[in-house]
Amino acid sequence: MVNSRKRGSIVPIEWREHEAPLRNGIALWDFSAARHGTPRPRPEEPSAEKEQRRAQLMQEFRSRYAEICHQVLGLAKPPADSIDRWLLEQLAQRGGGRDPLVPRPRIAESSRVLERELLAEVPMRCHSRVTGRLASEQLARYVKSARDWLQRLQEPSQLISEEVEALDAWLKEHGDEWKVGRKSSADCPFRRKLDELVAQEHMGLSVRFRVAAQDMAVEILKRVSDEAESMVVQLCEFKASDVYPVHLDMEGAAPKIIFREEEMKISAMHMQKLHQLYEVHQGPGDSEDWKAAFRRRLYCMLRRYVTFIGLDPAEEGSQGGNMHAAAPECVFAWLRDEMGVSAELFASPLNCFFAEYYSAFPDVDAFFGSQGSFFDLDDLPEGSYEVGPPYTEEVMELMARKLLKHLRSSAEKKQVLSFVVFVPDWGDECTALGLVSGEDFQPFRPELCKKQAYLLARGREHHYISGVQFFHDSGADASRRYYDVPHGTRIYVLQTPKAAERWPFGQAKAEALLAKLGPVEEKKGSQPWPAIRWQRI
Repeated sequence: MVNSRKRGSIVPIEWREHEAPLRNGIALWDFSAARHGTPRPRPEEPSAEKEQRRAQLMQEFRSRYAEICHQVLGLAKPPADSIDRWLLEQLAQRGGGRDPLVPRPRIAESSRVLERELLAEVPMRCHSRVTGRLASEQLARYVKSARDWLQRLQEPSQLISEEVEALDAWLKEHGDEWKVGRKSSADCPFRRKLDELVAQEHMGLSVRFRVAAQDMAVEILKRVSDEAESMVVQLCEFKASDVYPVHLDMEGAAPKIIFREEEMKISAMHMQKLHQLYEVHQGPGDSEDWKAAFRRRLYCMLRRYVTFIGLDPAEEGSQGGNMHAAAPECVFAWLRDEMGVSAELFASPLNCFFAEYYSAFPDVDAFFGSQGSFFDLDDLPEGSYEVGPPYTEEVMELMARKLLKHLRSSAEKKQVLSFVVFVPDWGDECTALGLVSGEDFQPFRPELCKKQAYLLARGREHHYISGVQFFHDSGADASRRYYDVPHGTRIYVLQTPKAAERWPFGQAKAEALLAKLGPVEEKKGSQPWPAIRWQRI
């Protein structure tokens, strides 16, 4: 993740003990907002020993998946984020399964998520934005990979072989044309040729390869499902003794959560946040039992998310995911003040702004304020919500249909319900975006958005918070916390008529919201507060 701005231009975070850190005078979180107070069932006490075993089995599963991809498809490594998408699709289904992290281990057999990701590597995954010399070089790599695949396929068709050779001949004839200086996608012959390779309607060369390799992908899906099923069975049969305590080492710059032989480091700023969040929901305490429960629940929650993201914060160079990215705090503060937002539908204890939110893992998050999974809700309490789903097509589509259900139900009951939704600008061909931009949502858009269904923050012109800024080497380092979003972001405002009366959304608010996503200007005289030392918990 690369920030296009110079390190020195990042507005610093001001931080001192017992107060929420500030950036440009705005708190990084606000746990004072009024909450809905909807009673939720208390989850079972989490087991640190079982959570550690889940992490070990999941790491073994990821390794087996990589081996299977190499054995069957010859891939040097699995498609990036493919297992994460597989996990997210499971978590977006209604109702829990036998395991909270892998509730539906055989979902790959009935879903196209993994199949699509695997086949995208056949014969090679091409970048969608390159032009000129980069596009020409990508075509040359494509030809080499396609020839390798011709050897790998059991019965490659004559037509595929001829098309590969024709592509190679075209590239040799036109290989120097990138020097002409064409920059736009429409004017670049190499870009057009790359687009033709994946064209579904004309059965481009990549499409033909993928049809030929589909049986191989299906074999992987079956083997992955078997491996996942075995993992879940082992977890269900695992008997934890829970005799080992969790320790916290607060002496260094980065607090360490220690369980048996494992140490997880977390930023001191996030330790402060999680401690405050826990006290909001569990009440303050000073007894040994209270401290032991906090340490155990903290470890289980952190271990779950590190396992889910697939990163180990203790390993050098492994902190590269962006699974928890969110809009910056200045946007949330504006939503609170101008749109009445007081809760988030897709968050976690690690990235929430408000004390009340819905999350993927209520079994470990509930102690830190999670109200459950959004996808399990039959009725959503009246109010105003920020909606920032994971950026995967399947999850966003399920989210869109669920939002529509809640809006229709609340409108019939004349209830106040408002959503401000942040999603990537992937075009209306993305099913979820086409749905939210379509006629079904028309009655719930403010007048400003009747023609243009959404606001658009342009790529490289707005900022988000990194998904791994809770790791020990990030935290209060603003240059690690914030990044320029490379793609456009759509913002949908969706409201019942009663909500539109309470929180009207017009041109002035639209301009103000987009401005909040833009670069932050440092206030004159602002100075970072010194680092603090923590008491032992």
